[in-house]
Amino acid sequence: MKIIFAAAALTVLATGCAVGESAEAGAEYPSKPLTIMAPGSPGGGWDTRARGIAGALSQCKITTAKATVVNVPGAGGTIGLAQFAKSKGDPYQLMVMDSATMLGGIVNNHSPVDLTTLTPIAGLSRGPSAIVVPKNAPYADLKSLLAAMKKNPHGVKWTGGSLGGPGQMTVAGLAKGQGIDAKQVNYVPTAGGGESMNLLLSGAATAGIDTVAELRAQLQAGELKALAVDGDKRIEGIDAPTLKELGLSDQAISTMAGVLAPAGLSAEQQQDVVKMIDKMRQTSCWQQVLKQNNWVDAWTPGDSFKQVLTEQRGQITTILGELGLGK
Repeated sequence: MKIIFAAAALTVLATGCAVGESAEAGAEYPSKPLTIMAPGSPGGGWDTRARGIAGALSQCKITTAKATVVNVPGAGGTIGLAQFAKSKGDPYQLMVMDSATMLGGIVNNHSPVDLTTLTPIAGLSRGPSAIVVPKNAPYADLKSLLAAMKKNPHGVKWTGGSLGGPGQMTVAGLAKGQGIDAKQVNYVPTAGGGESMNLLLSGAATAGIDTVAELRAQLQAGELKALAVDGDKRIEGIDAPTLKELGLSDQAISTMAGVLAPAGLSAEQQQDVVKMIDKMRQTSCWQQVLKQNNWVDAWTPGDSFKQVLTEQRGQITTILGELGLGK
């Protein structure tokens, strides 16, 4: 297994801190360097989040302790997860993740480590996704696309992220709402936004689902049109209703990104980490990271975050079972 170590790059933040953000580091925590694991490759979403946190902690003077980002990619995050779980009781080891992607990886790869066995620090953000079609597609809205899928499930070819990822699970949920067996859905998984974009723009795919960050350029250029976005609020610059407005939010998987610590932390140690991350997320440094990546604040600390992970674990296990995955 190849492990990639990288010092936390601070260049992800283009500006400094606003006056008054030089919050004093706690006398007791952190009193030594932190390690933030990104269980994915450099340049990916988890890596961007880890480096954004490390940069905000330093640039906005939340702590003088150095934060180093470590990349451990592979198997939907579960290789990094297995390594991270060995740091039991160490509050100086943190890991970024997002709920649906990592839970999907856990179920698909039969990981012996479950997120709910770790120490929940906080849910930090959501990266809204959009359901899109090529600009000349004959679908005026999501209702007409779902009607076409109901008439001929295999005739509507979807594309998006990885096998068993949140995109495929959302499509499966929408299909189920139309009375379609999830196994009938024609979904082509891809390794990243570029591959799925090529399928859409070439006409090889009927519809796609991906993060707004991945799709925004093509949407603004008019090459794609959005039929819906997930989340509770419309997205600035995207002319499309939310799944909640359409009464379909319960059929979608809305992933929450956050931070975990290893198992075995005391309640006091957990609160020390929560307080540090809370101070970090209120800085202009972190607000800029949110803006740059089209992320929406979703602060959900401690046991409330654990509850989200527990509920999604059951939901995701059910959906992946219906897709014939994770068995």
